[in-house]
Amino acid sequence: MNQNLLLKYISGKASQREKEEVAAWIDADAANLKEFMSLRKSYDALVWQDADELKTGRDKLLSLRTFTMKAMRIAAIFVLAFGLSYILIQTLQKENVEMQTVYVPAGQRTQVTLADGTMVWVNGKSTLTFPSQFASRTRKVELDGEAYFEVQKDPEKQFIVSTAHQSAIKVLGTKFNVKAYKEADEVITTLVEGKVNFEFNNASQQPQYIVMAPGQKLVYYFQDGKTELYTTSGERELSWKDGKIIFRQTSLRDALDILADRYNAEFVVRENVPHDDSFSGTFTNRNLEQILNFISVSSKVRWRYLNNNGTAGKEKIKIEIFI
Repeated sequence: MNQNLLLKYISGKASQREKEEVAAWIDADAANLKEFMSLRKSYDALVWQDADELKTGRDKLLSLRTFTMKAMRIAAIFVLAFGLSYILIQTLQKENVEMQTVYVPAGQRTQVTLADGTMVWVNGKSTLTFPSQFASRTRKVELDGEAYFEVQKDPEKQFIVSTAHQSAIKVLGTKFNVKAYKEADEVITTLVEGKVNFEFNNASQQPQYIVMAPGQKLVYYFQDGKTELYTTSGERELSWKDGKIIFRQTSLRDALDILADRYNAEFVVRENVPHDDSFSGTFTNRNLEQILNFISVSSKVRWRYLNNNGTAGKEKIKIEIFI
């Protein structure tokens, strides 16, 4: 519902047709009633508090310059009721906006569509926090974990992904992957399409930024403030989004690390297991047993469950690797 119309209704300036439109909107959904009552409560409280100071024309403009920040907000909402303001609607929306959080358990992934049409794929062990509406001049979300973003273009509203370790990715419309787990030592950004600004603090805690181009992967090590920039096809970095696991001459140690993250597993590797074996293959929507069997067929490595044949509930699957 148009906020100007709601305030027009509250201030008694709405026409009969507009009153009927607002009434129908309120009756349509309990959330609409909640939004209306919140706005009505704010309007009533602010107007009653400083009604004497809110005058029309030049006097009001002069008084706004001398009011405190609180009085400025009061004046703005009153002015808004007469169709002369825009600022406080954003302030109210910002103050009342609902923040939503999506948490994806280990071994799973999900897709989220944000209010602006931006699509986000969220990997396991990840948390994405975002507003139900982007009411301010920027579109900001917070990520702890890994996610792939296809950002809806909006030249007037920058899209910002705030990550752990005082880093942020700023874009207008693009496709990119971010891996930024709080417990990790690095933040990894892979750009597929468009352009991004990666902002971070260097070793002296001074803010810096790097402009990335498509086909680049940037690794930021937050402890020493260093960065590394690579060229990549993005195939392996984005494989998780499509349920794929890709090995390209991958060592056993690295392969087990990948499987541990993807399937919420813990591997107990015996001392006599060689780590110089390497594996290549692409697995799409395969379960853990199928991939481990591939590793066994391709080497002398064997495996077995250490807890309930892989049905450990919320606990990690524990697997022994031996020869």
